[in-house]
Amino acid sequence: MRSARAASYRGAYGIAATAPVDPRDIAAVAARALLDERADQAYVLTGPQSLTEVERVRIIGETIGLPLRFEESPHEEFRERLLSHGMPVPAADSLLDLLAARSGKTAPVLPTVEKVTGRPAITYSQWAADHAAAFEPAPA
Repeated sequence: MRSARAASYRGAYGIAATAPVDPRDIAAVAARALLDERADQAYVLTGPQSLTEVERVRIIGETIGLPLRFEESPHEEFRERLLSHGMPVPAADSLLDLLAARSGKTAPVLPTVEKVTGRPAITYSQWAADHAAAFEPAPA
């Protein structure tokens, strides 16, 4: 049985909204473009929902049955954590710039995945459910 104690995730820009796209949707659009000989077209892909960082942490917590909360970290502290985990400097800076720009805003949601593949885009909740084992706490 799981402990009822809440865990936390420290990140920057908790109210930054993005529309995360599932890698399977990216692959499905790429495959369809190649099969339909539309490989010369560019597609802008988004997931089906605008979600803040806080909402994404909550969804993962609900999925694994563990109360999770988002704890705000200062920009530089979070940048150093990203770098210490091996993220290249340009990627860390780009991610933080994106989150800063999206802070307090709703992310655009585009119907591209459904238009190209003929099926709805995979939700973040479904992605979290499919990857729940990766978020399970380590045994004590």
